[in-house]
Amino acid sequence: MRDQQLSTQSSEPSPAYNDFSVVTRGFTRRVTSPSWLARAAGVGLSGVSIGFVVLFIGVLETGGELTLITQPLPMRIALVLPYLIAILTLATSVGAVLGWRYRYWSVFARIHQTILALFGIAFSWQLAILGFLIL
Repeated sequence: MRDQQLSTQSSEPSPAYNDFSVVTRGFTRRVTSPSWLARAAGVGLSGVSIGFVVLFIGVLETGGELTLITQPLPMRIALVLPYLIAILTLATSVGAVLGWRYRYWSVFARIHQTILALFGIAFSWQLAILGFLIL
C-alpha cells in the first residue's frame, strides 16, 4: 500500500511553481504599463525633490559656504539630483497627459497626478533660474 502511494505522487513540483516565467510575466506586464510608470515617476519626483532639498541644506549646514567651492561628495550628489528631477518631471507630465487621455485612473487620481506634474514643472523652473539646471 505504501509503495502505491509513493509511486502515484510525483517528485516534480507543479508547473505553476517551477516555471519562472509565470512569475516574471505578471511583474513585467505591471512594470511596463504606462499607468504604473506614470505613478512611479510621480512618486520618484516627490522623493527626489524632497531628498535634494534636505541633502543640499544639510550639506550647507555642516560644511558652510566653502562647501560650494570644495564640493565634497554629498554636495556633488546633491548637484546631480536636479537633472534627475527634470527627467522625472517630464515623465510625470507625460503620464498626467496620458492619464487624462486614456483615463487610467479615477478623476481624483488624475487630478493628483496633474498637481504633481505642475509642482514638478514649477520646481524645475526654479532650479533652472537658480542655476542648478544648465540646459
